[in-house]
Amino acid sequence: MNDDTQDEGLLHQRLVSRDPIAPEEVARRYLPIIEEHVATRAWNIYRINDRELIWDASVDAVFGYIRHPEKFDTTKSGLRGYLKRAAERDLINAVERYRRQRRGEELREDVEEFVRGRNKPHEIARVTRDAERETIARIQSDRNKVAAVNVGNKRDNALLQLMIEGERSTTRFAAVLGIEALPVTEQRRIVKQHKDRLKVQLKRSKHRV
Repeated sequence: MNDDTQDEGLLHQRLVSRDPIAPEEVARRYLPIIEEHVATRAWNIYRINDRELIWDASVDAVFGYIRHPEKFDTTKSGLRGYLKRAAERDLINAVERYRRQRRGEELREDVEEFVRGRNKPHEIARVTRDAERETIARIQSDRNKVAAVNVGNKRDNALLQLMIEGERSTTRFAAVLGIEALPVTEQRRIVKQHKDRLKVQLKRSKHRV
């Protein structure tokens, strides 16, 4: 058994034993590795380079393991391989959500065109309801994500919680940051800055684990 495998085994045992520090160490160590793997697979297989999609798939895999470490069989594979396989499955789910979202956007464009062209209220309402149902289904599927890592102060932890839950609303993030009074475009810019900062923080902190 090499040092890396032994170290993985010890960390896994700590997670199984509910060591309160272990979830943070797992996230800091493996999220950057898994994100890089998912990015490569997303491009090679789907020609997709959507960073949010890649992040979602990576988080699903790592936090799924953190929630249920007992599902990992140490006799069958190493932890990195296990997480990579889980991430590839979650990538498929993320791509499906991505495609549903794209279809929803195209559907909304069709609605706008329909309004301009024919302006039949009952048809507009029907197509709009279909788009809303698809959006609600995507949001509900994301509710299975939960936070299990601490990144520092309470505000950053709250932001990370929203990211892991798959929250897309700028308003929710703006409320945490206390910038609701700013114009929406400015809110979006600031929210993106903070989300990008947290991603970088998780990547860089792996060297301190």
